Amino acid sequence: MSKRPSLLIAVLFSVLGIAMPAHAVEYRLEVVNLWESALAAYAKTAELYDGASGPGLDRLEASLDQGTVPASVALGDRTLRWASESVAHAYGTVRVLAEIKPGGEGRQRWDAVRWEGQPGERSVWVVAPSGSGRPQQLYRVVLKGDGPARQYLAYRPSNGRKAAAVKYPLSFLWFYEERGGIWDKYVSRSLELNEGLGAVVGENSNQTFPDQVYLIVQQGAQPTTYKAVLLWREPYSNFEAPNIPFPRRP
Repeated sequence: MSKRPSLLIAVLFSVLGIAMPAHAVEYRLEVVNLWESALAAYAKTAELYDGASGPGLDRLEASLDQGTVPASVALGDRTLRWASESVAHAYGTVRVLAEIKPGGEGRQRWDAVRWEGQPGERSVWVVAPSGSGRPQQLYRVVLKGDGPARQYLAYRPSNGRKAAAVKYPLSFLWFYEERGGIWDKYVSRSLELNEGLGAVVGENSNQTFPDQVYLIVQQGAQPTTYKAVLLWREPYSNFEAPNIPFPRRP
């Protein structure tokens, strides 16, 4: 007898053509910001090609989990944040408010957040550096979603090709975020989410200030821990000429 109310509700939903609510699934996102030079200690040349995976990237992930990556190569001024309501709307995602635990204490390297959501929905998370800290350029990302950890260079979209890491001018992203629709008009046409995680890099035209990164999660059917290693370097404009006096002409 106790099953009859549930059965009647299911029949009612079926008759009215209403989908019954799905069970929430737990997801995790772990993010760390490192100097790009730190990758050299782990990745072989073949793992530096766009979309490559390999044992070196797996060792990097394991070292971050164990806290053995030196704290000196980690960047503590650019922590993970949840998106504002307007940003979530612009990217066509649900807005998630959840406690974010920053890394940097002891052996904890990852900024980590855990939330419950519906499979098939997307969520967006923001890494917005505070101030004008160095380095300023987001150069590479290592992303792990449903598959192995893969390394990507963030390119500007071209020729209709999709990639897991794409780059747009930050002012362009901000312009369309205020007006909504950046996902439908631009990002959905360039960002690939086949493995559940993608990165949109907002390139700052003022190279005194760092870039901004949006991490977009395509929430899967199973509980998943998504991971992103953001690798930063100085822009070429910041490299100074050596302080060597010019030889005097005779």
